[in-house]
Amino acid sequence: MARGRSPSQKTRILVWGRAAGRCQYHGCGKRLDGDLVTGDLAKNHAYLAHIIASDPGGERGHPILSHRLADDPENIMLMCDPHHREIDDKAKIARYTVDVLREMKRANEVRIERLLENPNATPAHILRIAAAIGDNETAVPLRDCIEALRPEFTPADWRPIDIKIRDISQKDSDPSYYPVVIDALRKKIGREIQGRFADGELEHLAVFGFAPIPVLMELGRLLSDLSAVSVYGRHREPTPGWVWPNDREPLEFTCNRGSPGPKKVALKISVTANVADDRVIQVLPDEPVSIWEIRSSRLGASELRNKDDLSSFRELVGKTFDAIKDQHGMDVELLVFPAVPAACAVEFGRAWQHKAHAPFSVWDQVPELGFVVRHEIRTSIEASTQKSPG
Repeated sequence: MARGRSPSQKTRILVWGRAAGRCQYHGCGKRLDGDLVTGDLAKNHAYLAHIIASDPGGERGHPILSHRLADDPENIMLMCDPHHREIDDKAKIARYTVDVLREMKRANEVRIERLLENPNATPAHILRIAAAIGDNETAVPLRDCIEALRPEFTPADWRPIDIKIRDISQKDSDPSYYPVVIDALRKKIGREIQGRFADGELEHLAVFGFAPIPVLMELGRLLSDLSAVSVYGRHREPTPGWVWPNDREPLEFTCNRGSPGPKKVALKISVTANVADDRVIQVLPDEPVSIWEIRSSRLGASELRNKDDLSSFRELVGKTFDAIKDQHGMDVELLVFPAVPAACAVEFGRAWQHKAHAPFSVWDQVPELGFVVRHEIRTSIEASTQKSPG
């Protein structure tokens, strides 16, 4: 049976335009319009590659669809010469099925559309951190991250930076869990983020985290010197995802100061729930302690819904650290008792400055035990050698 007709000029324009003039093979992206500019067809390295071959007897050919789809832009990909040869290699044809190539084309065109819909969007690298919390396993879907970035940011790299600590054998209730997880976190941040920022490879970092609060506070500490960071939080309503809904009145955060005098300060952070004084006093019996509190105007796991609320929270945390230092001195023993969303935990750590603020310990609520100290945030030098408390 004869080959189907060649792609029309209209089809050619559509394929070239949707591909933005670059090879659509996954991970390639080679610019191909230079072949058109020179006009030297002998040096042409751009090809319109059929997914279902236009020849029924060709690779991925079909007795009916080959002719029907020969001039259909949905059935044609723009490719460089090496990848055009790759997908039609008889030895590899089982790898490059119709479905595989259609998905490759779809993903490429979606990416091009998102990159170009806002030419002023800032490129941002996606950092995902996922850990088990209790018996719950969690993950952050990449598509949710990309959706949350728009329209202010666009993905700088479609391969996210992943910190996966879900496979650690210990649970977060195990005293040995935090030293293992935090050591892995520090190594990953040092290797894949801090050095790349210093080299100018990373322009902006978008953080999506779901992990125990002490781990997220340590993540914030590690990112505190990097100004180009945006933190996102997961929302359950109206649709589960990471896009800021911005659908409620702004939250107001207040700082309630504790009594002056004691060198031991307990800082309660009541955002998702109330942290009662007696719960703090229960773990600090017979010790003079000054109890401070950062409190949200509305309590609840779903109340942090506005991006600006997170900025307001971080700003107040920094001022509270300063106020505690001014009232109690840099040598204060600071203990933090958090009831906060994940995004607030990261920003709490980012607000802390190792040269300006006192070290602090992070206490976590454990069923039937009350608050238990889980981690200590110290100076960079101390933090590199410390072991997390059990």
